[in-house]
Amino acid sequence: MEKVIDKDEAELKALEGEKQEREFEELRDVIKRVTPGTPLRTAIDDMARAGMGALIVLDDSPDVLSIINGGFKIDCKFTANHLVELCKMDGAIIMSGDMKKIVYCNTQLIPDPSIPTNETGTRHKAAERTAKQTSRPVIAISQRRKTVNLYYKNIKYLLRGSEEILSKAIETLRMLEKHKDILNGLLDNLNVLEFTNFTTLSDVLLPLQRMEIMFRITETMKKYILELGIEGSLVNILLKEVIKGVKKEQDLLLRDYSRNYDFTRTALPSLMLDELIEPENIIRLLLYSSSTEAVKPRGYRILSKTSLSDDTIEKIIDKFGSLQSLTDTLSLQSSMLNELIGEKATKKLVKELENLKEQALLGKKI
Repeated sequence: MEKVIDKDEAELKALEGEKQEREFEELRDVIKRVTPGTPLRTAIDDMARAGMGALIVLDDSPDVLSIINGGFKIDCKFTANHLVELCKMDGAIIMSGDMKKIVYCNTQLIPDPSIPTNETGTRHKAAERTAKQTSRPVIAISQRRKTVNLYYKNIKYLLRGSEEILSKAIETLRMLEKHKDILNGLLDNLNVLEFTNFTTLSDVLLPLQRMEIMFRITETMKKYILELGIEGSLVNILLKEVIKGVKKEQDLLLRDYSRNYDFTRTALPSLMLDELIEPENIIRLLLYSSSTEAVKPRGYRILSKTSLSDDTIEKIIDKFGSLQSLTDTLSLQSSMLNELIGEKATKKLVKELENLKEQALLGKKI
């Protein structure tokens, strides 16, 4: 069954998406402290492999200190070995906010018990409630499952081993490359249709869908790269190569076909995956009523492949309104474009568009 959304719902989803993105941006800074290669992550991995349980608060703010009970204040320099040894005792470890000192060990966390939690174990309940109450990062290492969870505000994030993350990252990158190949084919087809004036709304929806799917996969890849830390640098280079130019291509598509560019650009990323695969939703976000409506490209995408500046492209589109009107004018040798950009620039544009059209009709990438 189709899941169709209207404009108001799309705007609400866009706002919710922005909120979630802000929360994850905050979490990024926390995750960077525990990426592979950092001393803290070394200690965490050693404890997880040894089957040790641990509860570590990564801040000694007044909010945190107000909910601890007992233990020892040691104020010792942080090293991976020190942390592992101190975690052999029961209770929680409190580290300084700058990660340079271990402030307390063998202490008990007593957060507000009325704070809701989905956890079942005592250690993980304390970790989640402490993170929610203090808005500070807390790490809980499960002794039985040997898993590591990072809690921050209302977020729970599983920290996985670098080998597992790297394997998933490579697999996901291959998937992204396949989507890029499909997208290139769709754009090559669209090039031909735009030059021959046979474009339909369906021909625009397919590359937009594919681009958005690629962006969702890219966000997953970025999380993998973040978790990999210094080990993710090569994967990051490969990712940038695959998605190079896709965002710009989508932006030009929206400028060509959306009836409200700013709205569509904001609302499109808010679609859930099951909403994205329904063409009706994209049609609504482009502000069309059905896929049978006639469409004409304004010309941003094709003209961006010429030597024209962005300002000149804007002038031409403001004057002619569509790529078809422009090409019809060029074929008639109208003086209108000469007056707008000059005779020399007009002759150059005519030659460039002829070359682009020839390449497109031959099935070449332009």
